[in-house]
Amino acid sequence: MRSNMLTKSVVVLFSLLLSMAACRAQDAKPLPLSIQYVTKSVEYAALCEQVYGLAWPVVKQKALAQTENWVVVLDVDETVLDNAQYAVERAQIDSGFTRQSWSAWVRREKAPLIPGVKAFLDSLRTLGPLAHVAFLTNRRFENEEPTVANLRKVDVWHDDDIILTRKSRDDTKADRRRCLEEGTGRCEAKGPLSLIALFGDNIRDFMPMQGIENARNYRQNELPRDARWGTKFFMLPNPTYGSWEQDYQ
Repeated sequence: MRSNMLTKSVVVLFSLLLSMAACRAQDAKPLPLSIQYVTKSVEYAALCEQVYGLAWPVVKQKALAQTENWVVVLDVDETVLDNAQYAVERAQIDSGFTRQSWSAWVRREKAPLIPGVKAFLDSLRTLGPLAHVAFLTNRRFENEEPTVANLRKVDVWHDDDIILTRKSRDDTKADRRRCLEEGTGRCEAKGPLSLIALFGDNIRDFMPMQGIENARNYRQNELPRDARWGTKFFMLPNPTYGSWEQDYQ
């Protein structure tokens, strides 16, 4: 009798565990396709490698023709550092971007590199004393220290590099690019620099873009004739977020 009751208890417990496992499996939603594309696809990694690989001979040729100090400007997120793990963690709790969670992620200093960027930067740094690297990011100023620490951990930060984080809502990337070119404000110590190449994952890493009508006009009419793409402007793929989500508002 006692043995029979024990057997029944084991069966009930086993059934309960199976039921709980099934519920957890049903509750676990698949990651959005955009995140899967970044984290799983060979195609995404190949595109990143391709951008940096094709950019190198173009940038090298331009750099060797310079007679004054020059700079290559790179956005940070999804251009140098890969934040897919942040996106995965947020999706797993069915949540999106928040300033608090983003700052917590930045301060973990755990973001790995985008494919291709280290080889490109290592090559760039062989081009002599006129060469400069600037990381221009909309990460907030209070996150500048952990950002530099993360860049150092993945071995792409040198002590003479420039980082321009966002000090206020009005501190646009266009303003900070101008700071580099004119050698003013935070860029005064380096003096004026010639911007020979820009890398990013958002159109605003290259030029101001405000409003869906302006974006539509540029895409349809100006983009096909804009010779800067592939010669000065180099775009990385980012299907997970961007200004396009809010119609460039």
